[in-house]
Amino acid sequence: MSKDTDKELYKLLFGVRRSVRYHNRRRQFFDRLHKFSVFLSALAGTATLASVLAKAGPTYTLIFAAAVAIFSVIDLVIGTAQAARLHHDLARRFFSLEKSIVSLKDPSDEDLAALTARRLDIEADEPPSLKVLDSICHNELLRALGYDSSHYVQIKWYQRLFAQLFDIHEHKITSNAAP
Repeated sequence: MSKDTDKELYKLLFGVRRSVRYHNRRRQFFDRLHKFSVFLSALAGTATLASVLAKAGPTYTLIFAAAVAIFSVIDLVIGTAQAARLHHDLARRFFSLEKSIVSLKDPSDEDLAALTARRLDIEADEPPSLKVLDSICHNELLRALGYDSSHYVQIKWYQRLFAQLFDIHEHKITSNAAP
């Protein structure tokens, strides 16, 4: 294996590992959001039933009924359960690719090309990525691999806060020379 092939294979492996972390984080986010939405819908539905049974008044009954409808619609529109399953499947496919990479004894340029093609096939099925969240996963992987913090991408607190929802100033994120 040439030095260039070795370096490219390491970059591919790093990117695949980062993608596994990214999709696992997205799956966890959507699973939690779905559970929270179902909890609020159940809570509001129970309160609706209780107010009807206790004759608490039409105002309370209407408020709780509206809450059930709103939380159910939000969950349906966002598609939290479907998004969680998509990210779960993508993480599994990336993990399978990672296993293929690390199992190679003496990778050739052809092996690298085939593995890169597999990665591109998986990426073709991905929804648009959140760059800030991807950068968080980048830093997390560097930390796990024992890299010095000088290699980390600088992420502001407010970017981190909204990373699962949308990107803020993602164009200001700069990479320090790590894999």
